[in-house]
Amino acid sequence: MSPSRPISLDRWSDLFRLALTPKWLGSLLFVLILVSCFVGLSAWQVDRAQHKNDAVDSANVEEIVPFNDVMEAQAPMPGILADQRVSLSGHWLPDDQVVVPGRVLDGDKGFWVVTMFAPDDARLGDSAGADASDKTIAIPVLRGFTTDEDTAMESRAASGPVEMTAQIGPVEGPMPGNSLPEGQVRSVSTSQLINLFPDLLTYSGFLIPEEATGDAASIATDGLSFVPPTTTREEGGFDLQSAGYAIEWLTFAVMALYMWWQLLRDDFVRRRLGSDPDSQDPTNQVEYVVVKSAGQASIDPEVMSGLTGLPAHKHGAKKPRRGRGRPAAGGRPAAGGSDGATDDDSNHTNANSTNTTPTGGN
Repeated sequence: MSPSRPISLDRWSDLFRLALTPKWLGSLLFVLILVSCFVGLSAWQVDRAQHKNDAVDSANVEEIVPFNDVMEAQAPMPGILADQRVSLSGHWLPDDQVVVPGRVLDGDKGFWVVTMFAPDDARLGDSAGADASDKTIAIPVLRGFTTDEDTAMESRAASGPVEMTAQIGPVEGPMPGNSLPEGQVRSVSTSQLINLFPDLLTYSGFLIPEEATGDAASIATDGLSFVPPTTTREEGGFDLQSAGYAIEWLTFAVMALYMWWQLLRDDFVRRRLGSDPDSQDPTNQVEYVVVKSAGQASIDPEVMSGLTGLPAHKHGAKKPRRGRGRPAAGGRPAAGGSDGATDDDSNHTNANSTNTTPTGGN
């Protein structure tokens, strides 16, 4: 049997007995624990892939809720509130305004005009630790877009009451804007707005209006274009990334079982071939070295006869013939006789003989 050949049916019982030894049972137990972990991780990834739809559906962001019910000033905004539709009333703070360059609408690059808006009945978060008695609570509101810088810088909101329906957008990270003109910033970051307007308290988000009513609505006025709300939350659907991870974990489980089986099979084949070090007697190991004379193309038949126990002619030597004449004087065979080899032949054979020497054993 060789490692490259499949195990015959009559050897399966021996392989099964080897698998039931403590060594291989212990390794199998370890592999099964690994497989259980891999399968569990795969199931978790499948659940995550399916949960993507549940998270989006449970948010109910399309339902319009009162702004003050979900938003608190000086408090972190939960990510689940991104894209939430809200209704609120209040008034603009026309002098507290910034222009954000580098924005794009319908393929045109231009400017956002963002004005602070003071909601009615605004409230601070419980952990805010700030005093609103001498400060105004306000939230940034995107009033519109324009491709003309002068229009953006000169546009102002009107004074008066406003009722608005808007979508909550997550605030952006602060970006350096030292090279920009005064009144411009690179991102809608509340941390930067607080530095620009120290008399205000603000929120961890900004509003993208859907519609506004009242004499001071000021949405998409003074040359500004309406900016439609966009969805920042991930869409629902089956999460392909999590599904890919689930397949990877199952692959690891299959590979663990395959590796255990391959190692068991290799051990079984080694034992069948007798190459297992544990199955050999280290006190009775014998090795033979067959030495061949220089220039000799093959091992001498007489040497091979000693190794195999077969007649020399079975290994290529000439088969001896019986002689008919008596030996001549001096011990030489009579002419035509062939009882044995001549002295010259004997010397030739001795010159080309091959030695077999044991190199170990008891």
